[in-house]
Amino acid sequence: MHNRRSFLKSILATALMAHCPALVWAKSRDTSLLQSFGALPKADRVQRILSAGPVADVLLMSLAPEKLLGLSTRPLSKAQQPFFSPKFRDLPLTGRLAGKGSTLSFEKIIALKPDIIVDIGSISATYVTTAERVHQQTKVPYVLMDGTLKDSPEQLSTLGDILGVSERGDQLANYATQMLDRTHLLAKSSQLPEMKVYSARGADGLETGLGGSIHTEVLDWVGAHNVAAAAGDEIIARVSMEQLMLWQPDVIITMDPEFHAKIYTLPLWQRLNAVKNRRVYLAPTLPYGWLDRPPSINRLLGTIWLSRVLYPELMPYDEYAEWITGYFKHFYQYDLTDEALSMLSGDLHA
Repeated sequence: MHNRRSFLKSILATALMAHCPALVWAKSRDTSLLQSFGALPKADRVQRILSAGPVADVLLMSLAPEKLLGLSTRPLSKAQQPFFSPKFRDLPLTGRLAGKGSTLSFEKIIALKPDIIVDIGSISATYVTTAERVHQQTKVPYVLMDGTLKDSPEQLSTLGDILGVSERGDQLANYATQMLDRTHLLAKSSQLPEMKVYSARGADGLETGLGGSIHTEVLDWVGAHNVAAAAGDEIIARVSMEQLMLWQPDVIITMDPEFHAKIYTLPLWQRLNAVKNRRVYLAPTLPYGWLDRPPSINRLLGTIWLSRVLYPELMPYDEYAEWITGYFKHFYQYDLTDEALSMLSGDLHA
């Protein structure tokens, strides 16, 4: 582990000497990312936070778990629990606020007596309308923040200020900035060829995220070519084997273990270059999905993981390991052992 620390320090020092983008979080405020409804309480008085959805759950479990009233969508599974402090493993299920898909009533919100409601993700008219209605009916201040990957540092720092955990917010924002700076368009300045990637979703692998989708932001960030980028106008779409044959991806990534386990035995899939060359990778999913599910700050891990998958020459395993263990330490207060890292990383090896 000491060698890994030394390795990463040398990498960062080299980056700074090469006049790469600053690897320190420069605090600023982009007001277009945040909408609030109702007068926000003073930061030092925020003690009871209600999460509106799974994206906010993930961020708040890292930023201010001690103030979180519960989880919006599902409790932590037995597989997830070890990565969190025992006092946060059994947080109750409160329900989510998602327009027609809401499971949290106004009456329950009032009964929970939150100081503030936090939602992260889309800031489209649908979510703005939901936030306005909830505030009008409950009188609880409501914060809605854009959840794009590139704005992860801003989310952490801004919400840290609002929720009374500024120091922690800035610490996490700084580490997020370093991860994003290190992985942005990683292969662009090298002589390596562009990697064609297909993100397989669902039990049959024929569902995928399209260009500009929040579900494929990690691919876009590291500079991979999403072969399905222009396959439709939706966020997620079904594709055909015929389309995949034409696209011939170099790499296939998936978060479905059952699909990953059988892909090499499926005759039609065996005609794809990625399968022929055994370049099908199962993305880690603990304690949350590293590429998606939900599309929150957990995707920062995905930028490092996918960089290692696509460009091992540019992301050596020792550096990959240092970034991942650092994230677990900063965001989960969890000391990731070499054995646990190997288990989580699956297809990746030193």
